[in-house]
Amino acid sequence: MSQAYTTVEDWKMFSDAFEKFSEMVTSLRSSQSQQSDHGQIEQFLDIEGRELLRRLLQGYLDHRTETEPDWGHLEGHDHIIRTHRRQGTQRHLETLFGDVIVSRRSYGADGVESRFALDAQLNLPPDKYSDGLRQRLAQDVAVMSFDEALDRLDQTTGGHIPKRQSEQVVVKVAQDFESFYETRQAQEGEASQDLLVLTTDCKGIVMRPEDLREATRKAV
Repeated sequence: MSQAYTTVEDWKMFSDAFEKFSEMVTSLRSSQSQQSDHGQIEQFLDIEGRELLRRLLQGYLDHRTETEPDWGHLEGHDHIIRTHRRQGTQRHLETLFGDVIVSRRSYGADGVESRFALDAQLNLPPDKYSDGLRQRLAQDVAVMSFDEALDRLDQTTGGHIPKRQSEQVVVKVAQDFESFYETRQAQEGEASQDLLVLTTDCKGIVMRPEDLREATRKAV
């Protein structure tokens, strides 16, 4: 059963989302919208809806900040106990809906990097790009060029990843490729004597001339 928000403070964290929702409803009820066709309204909801979702996500993260427990101390993977606490340490997270800010308590000690319990609870990535943004990028670069994938990301989401960072993200996403397929190797030979035959069309890899460097394109 979901927890109900009953106090003013509970709702306050989502006030920006309510404000955006009210603006969108007002716009939909306006005389100008009454003259619009369904495609224009669809586009309006697609674009403005991303901002509404971004504000909802920000409200959720703010709620997690407000309800974050004070653990008193935190032990990292290095087994060092961190007792120095600082509230309100911020980091940015680029998501499918746009940029949001995560505020959380840091735990530190002299001479070592700080740790953040809320980062672990939210399973935040080491860089600033969310899981949803990573997944969308990985799916697109599997079927199109990086430039096309980034254009599609900009057009269909509220997030953005620069090209160099996008290449790094895709490498990180694919880092478990070998271990993934190792878990799917047969442990024992097949009992059947039937042959397994694989055929290919021998077409090789499709070359995209428009993505070649100028000197290479002339040589081809």
